[in-house]
Formats: sequence, C-alpha cells, structure tokens
Amino acid sequence: MQQDPPNNEILQGLNPEQKKYVELLQHALAESELRGRRFETGWSDLFDQNKTLREENHQLQHGYENLRIQKAGFGFKMLLLSGLGGFVTALLLCFIYVKLKPKDAHLTALHNFRRAHLFEYELALSKKQFNEVTISLENELQNPENEPIKIELELVRELVEAAEKGCK
Repeated sequence: MQQDPPNNEILQGLNPEQKKYVELLQHALAESELRGRRFETGWSDLFDQNKTLREENHQLQHGYENLRIQKAGFGFKMLLLSGLGGFVTALLLCFIYVKLKPKDAHLTALHNFRRAHLFEYELALSKKQFNEVTISLENELQNPENEPIKIELELVRELVEAAEKGCK
C-alpha cells in the first residue's frame, strides 16, 4: 500500500486558499470518522440492548403461556367447585325448607289425634266397646286443639255409631 505523503509536502504546492480548503476538509474528515466510531459504538450498544429485550420478551411470553395453562386448569376447577357448592347449598336449603316450613293446622291436629287415639280406638272397637269410643270422641270434639278436624271427628263418631247398630 502506498503511504500518503506528509501534509506539509501536499500543502506546499497549493495556494493559501486551497490550503485552507484542504485543512477544512481534513478537519471534516476527522470529525466524520469520530462520528462514525460513535455511531458504530452506539449501534453496537443498541444491538446488545435489542438482543437483551428480545430474550426478556421471549421469557415473558413463555411465562405467560405457562400462567395461562395453569389459569385454565384453575378456572375449570373453580367452576366445578362453584357448581358443586351451589348444588349442595340448594339441596341443603330445600331440606331445611321442607323440615321447617309451617305445617297446616288441619294436618297437624289430625296427625296428633291419630297418634294419640287410633290404636286405643281400634283395640276398643275390636272388643266391641263402642260406647267408650263414642264418649272419647265426644270429649275430643270439645278439645280446642281439635277444632280444625271437627268435621272428621264427627264423621268418625257417626261411623262408630253405625258400626254399633250393625253389630246389634
């Protein structure tokens, strides 16, 4: 490669205006080379930063995919658990409602009367003690608790009287 002659030899053959122009060009070239090195260094830094950011982005996307998969499983489990919890709660509330709902006074009085007297009436009727059953029914008609079933008690009394007439 050919070496450039020193600046002094080149500049000796030029007039002062040309010398000034050459010095100005040399100074601009030096500044351009300096700017080029700075841009090259800046570009290298930006390239490294870009590479780092791409790696971070890839890690974030991978983490997001893992989280989304976990979340889908969690969501399905929560949906299933919520549905099961709602079903059990509804079943429990229905059971409580059936057990605690107010009973009809007529049904309650009839149930209590049957539980208290049905067996003794059957036993007395099987022994043909119609008069005792009729007296007991009259007493039960006077009981204020049996007011809702007064019609049924009168019907039973009439049936007992008819059975008594039929047996005589």
